Amino acid sequence: MLHDLQAAMRRQLLADAPEAPAGILGDGIPASMRFAVHANNVVGSLVEALEAAFPVTARLLGRTAFRRAAASYVRRHPPLVPQLLAFGDGFPDHLDAMPEAADLARLEWAWNGAFFAADAPMLDPEDLRVVPQHRYPELRFALHPSAHLLTMACPVLDLWDALRRDEPPPRPTSDGGQVLIVRPLTEVHAVAIGRGEFTLLLALSAGVNLGHAAAAATGTDPGLDLQATLLAHLQLGTFTTFSLLPEE
Repeated sequence: MLHDLQAAMRRQLLADAPEAPAGILGDGIPASMRFAVHANNVVGSLVEALEAAFPVTARLLGRTAFRRAAASYVRRHPPLVPQLLAFGDGFPDHLDAMPEAADLARLEWAWNGAFFAADAPMLDPEDLRVVPQHRYPELRFALHPSAHLLTMACPVLDLWDALRRDEPPPRPTSDGGQVLIVRPLTEVHAVAIGRGEFTLLLALSAGVNLGHAAAAATGTDPGLDLQATLLAHLQLGTFTTFSLLPEE
């Protein structure tokens, strides 16, 4: 019986018009009123969790519009695990009717993921000196556990920077692009990358060796400077280790 009451409460707490399940006592205050207050507090706390996770998106939309969208998301997608840090992964998709806000939310969620990701050492470029040059195409690189690769419909990095400085949103001057978010040490970096660079990192993140990843990348961007790109990411801390199978 208790299980049935708890199940009914879960269903009603996030309903658009919550009704007190049978079995809740009034205790001097009507059960419907007590339950409505509790339901409002539950939704409100989850909306506040989303505000904390997406502060820049909230700034873009305005508090009223953001809280309305957040409350709608809370009711449609209640938490699946008892961990508020994990709540909100589907919120960017919930905003797809507003592409700019959706992309900004994707950037923020990836930033949060990078911030809380596991620590890992940066790959020292000196470590690669032991690899014979003719075997470079066989190298496989492991990306930092904080690394996120995003494709955006809107140019959100300029928007992100402006809103974080409390400046008016800039007028878009280009279409979206690709973004890498990574936290090699203590600071999260969000950097724009080219299509070829994105293809290279995506392939490497899937375990493809450098030779095949480079072929795919230059197929996307024939002008890609592979050596300069790899050096830039070694310096940024995008990679943590490399592996090389023994020669046969």
